[in-house]
Amino acid sequence: MKLEYKIDEDDFLTYYLFNASKSDRIRKKRIKNKIFIPIIYISIGIFFYFQLGVTSTFLLIIFGMLWFFIYPYWERRHYKNHYQGFIKENLKNRLDSIGTIEITNDYFLGKDNGSESKIFTIEIEEIFEIPTLIFVKLKSGQSFLFPKNKISDIDALSTRLKELATYLGINYIIDENWKWK
Repeated sequence: MKLEYKIDEDDFLTYYLFNASKSDRIRKKRIKNKIFIPIIYISIGIFFYFQLGVTSTFLLIIFGMLWFFIYPYWERRHYKNHYQGFIKENLKNRLDSIGTIEITNDYFLGKDNGSESKIFTIEIEEIFEIPTLIFVKLKSGQSFLFPKNKISDIDALSTRLKELATYLGINYIIDENWKWK
């Protein structure tokens, strides 16, 4: 199977946000920031209740509760802005260029921007399918991205990659409900 398509900033952004949402380290950090900071404010508020009175306690508890409910929205935007900056700085030469990938049972042959790479399929770790992307994750940490809206016969690609996953004995994970949150 041979494909020709473009990858844009949104495709890379979706890929990086998906990886961040599945990273144990980032997930733990996000939970800690959401819960730990409000607990500190509420604890200080309770301590001040015995020292300074009700007003400072009330303000600190309100601030802790606001943090708990508002921080996740700010954090989502922060991650999105961070990855957008990273993509613009480090991947600008790969954006909107037309690439070609040939998929066989033994290798992926990719060509873009005057370069060519041949990756043997034994290097594939997993294949993920989310609402807007299919990506093939390699053991090296890199991935081949296949934007669903830019590939004319996405069903044939999906079927081919499922067959390849079965042939290689690797996971083909479908997460049609994934959303950056």
